[in-house]
Parts: sequence; structure tokens; C-alpha cells
Amino acid sequence: MITDADECCESSREAVTKGLIEIRISRRFLFVLVTAAVLVGAATTVAAATVNVAGPRADTARCPAGSKRAVIGGKVKCLRPGQKCAARHRAVYKSYGFTCVSGRLQKRSVAPPPQPTPTPTPPPAPPAAPPAQPGHYKGTTSQLEIIAFDVTTDGTRVVALLTGQINEGCNPPAHLFGGNLHDGTAPIAADGSFKIDFDYTSKVGEDPSTGHFTLTGHFSGTASTGTLQDTVSFADQGTAYSCGSGLQTWTASRTS
Repeated sequence: MITDADECCESSREAVTKGLIEIRISRRFLFVLVTAAVLVGAATTVAAATVNVAGPRADTARCPAGSKRAVIGGKVKCLRPGQKCAARHRAVYKSYGFTCVSGRLQKRSVAPPPQPTPTPTPPPAPPAAPPAQPGHYKGTTSQLEIIAFDVTTDGTRVVALLTGQINEGCNPPAHLFGGNLHDGTAPIAADGSFKIDFDYTSKVGEDPSTGHFTLTGHFSGTASTGTLQDTVSFADQGTAYSCGSGLQTWTASRTS
């Protein structure tokens, strides 16, 4: 038999049971809501992270034309002349080609590279020594006759040649005593050699004659050596004569 008290208790148990159910439901619902909120928050975080990763980064952004990208005080800056600057970052500005003057950036002036030292022009070669020493030269021939001449002050020419007597034999047989030639002149070559060679006219007694004279020489320091030869042709009383000294030698030294 179910009494009122039992009904009351039953009702209470039901109420309690229902209350527990309701509470359990409420906790499950709360758990679900909390779980959903966490998931939504995580999704939001992921979305935010995704957006942040996908978006442009300040430290990789390009600077506009006329400016230079730099990292100043840990921050990316686009430096340009006239921009505000802080004196404490002078060393950093310098590394980017700027200087901070009165709170404004200026482009650093870069000194041009030093010019290479030009190769010095070599001094001119000293003038070549003259082929002969200037002065007056005097000596003798192999016939023990005098020979003399001068060398000009620049050492390049023989002038004022003077010979003594030149003894010659003739054909038909005869002897001719001539010579005493003077005023011969010739250039001196770079190796010190020279040659005087000329034709001349003269007289043997009263007979006209023609002659040819050749003198060669070579200088060595203050001395000179060489050869000479003279030929003469003339006619006397209808007889033609051909005379010559043969090849003679000579030596001479500078006397002044």
C-alpha cells in the first residue's frame, strides 16, 4: 500500500532524480558549451595565425625608390636624405651610407679612390759621346813627313788637313817630290772613322798636272791612325808621266 508519505517520498525522489538529471544535463551542456568555446577560440587563433603568416611582413617589405632599407634600433626603416634621425644611431647610419647632422639624415660623401701614381717619365738618354775628341792632332807618315789636322768642337768633323812632302815614283822612271796638301775636310762617322778623297790640279815644274788624293783615318781616344795615297799625271816634253806614292801609313795624337 502506498501511503501519502510514500508518494511524497517518491515524488521527492523523482524530483531529486529529475534534478540530478537536470543538473547532469546542465553540466553536459556547459561542458559542451565550454568545449565549443575552446574550439572556436582555437579556430580563431589558427585563423589569426594564418592571416598573420599570409600577410606582408614589415621586415621584408621593399622601400620606395630614392630610399634605402635599413635596420635601425632593431626596426626596419626606409632611409632617405632629409629624414629625421637619432644621433645615437650614427654608426649604423654610416654603415648604410648616411650621416646624422642636426637631427636630419644626409648622404655621406665618399671620397673618390686615389688616382694611381703615374709612371714617371724616364729621363732622356744622355747624348752620345762624340766620335772624336775635339782639338788639334799632329803626327808623321811612314815617309817621316808631317801630317796634321783639327777636329771641330762637337767632335764630328776633321778640318784643316795639312801634309808634308809626299814622295812619288813615276812611269816612265822618274821621281816626283810633291805634296804639301792642305784644307782637306771630312765628317767623322759614329764609329770614329773618316775619309778625305778629292781630285786636284797643280803643276810639275811648268807642266800642268792632275792629281787624286785619298786619306783614311780612325780615332781611338786621343789618337788617330790611317793611310794616305797620292797620284799625279802630267806630260813633259811630249812624254806622259804617271806617278804615285803608293799606300802610306800615318799616326797622329791630340796635342791641344
